[in-house]
Amino acid sequence: MFILLGSLFLAFASTGCNYIVMANYALEGTGKTPAEHALEPWETLVFIDDPANILPRTVLRANLAEEISTQLVTRQLVPLTVEPTDAMAMVRSRERRGDRMSMEQIAKEADVPQLIFIEMESFSLTESEWVPRPNASCLIKVLDFEQGRRVYPQGDIGDYGGRRISVSMREISPESMRSTSGRRQAELNLVSRLARDIVKLFYEYETKDLGENLGTR
Repeated sequence: MFILLGSLFLAFASTGCNYIVMANYALEGTGKTPAEHALEPWETLVFIDDPANILPRTVLRANLAEEISTQLVTRQLVPLTVEPTDAMAMVRSRERRGDRMSMEQIAKEADVPQLIFIEMESFSLTESEWVPRPNASCLIKVLDFEQGRRVYPQGDIGDYGGRRISVSMREISPESMRSTSGRRQAELNLVSRLARDIVKLFYEYETKDLGENLGTR
């Protein structure tokens, strides 16, 4: 009897602690993560560099750049952005002639003082052993042509590397991978997640969204 009562007490105490933790979470949150870099309030170009065609469709470059651009303006992180598809079309036309444009040349042609340069590293709807879990990674640089240098991460304009962002989403159903429309929707969802995490580098946000990591993955 004493053992049974003790077990019931421990179960109730544990449950009560969980309720207290959940209540504190709801009232106080988990804190905020500060912005890693404050963008200058200038006209800005978001450019996606993908010479190895890591993105499975060219239109996804435009989708990613446009979504980032829209979020930057909506959150008032920059006042104005250049239409990224125009810049990409200009670069493609040059590269067809065998000319590889530098970041400085791209910014000069677009007539912008601030360039967010994103180099794709990976983009896949599956992980190892063909687990259907979309994931992607890229390197981000912010170039300030008023100062003539790379301001994020700090360094010279031509320095190799950048701030790596990696995202991994929840598992998706194998059935959705069997249709073209299902795969394309998964690609768009992954682009949206990558865009969101890139923009979060430039503003303060809640450390973890409530329920973001609940459920199976």
